[in-house]
Amino acid sequence: MGLRAAVDSRGRLLIPVEVRKQLGFKEGDSVLVEPVGPGEFKVVLLKDAVERVRGMYRHLRDATENVSDELIAERRRESEEEPDQRE
Repeated sequence: MGLRAAVDSRGRLLIPVEVRKQLGFKEGDSVLVEPVGPGEFKVVLLKDAVERVRGMYRHLRDATENVSDELIAERRRESEEEPDQRE
């Protein structure tokens, strides 16, 4: 069973030190709070959430590809194909 905590008058919830240590939360960390169900929520370190999202689509490209270089080259090709609007 979990540890007891209270919501203060400003709506803040103090996460007990034992839980923060176990989860690796440190002072100043940014977290995401996500509702799970009635009376439940999930707290995730922002840096962990970002890492998970970063890896979600990694399998769709070759590791040697540089996506930003490809995007710049594509934009340059499109720009060359557009009629000159300065005239």
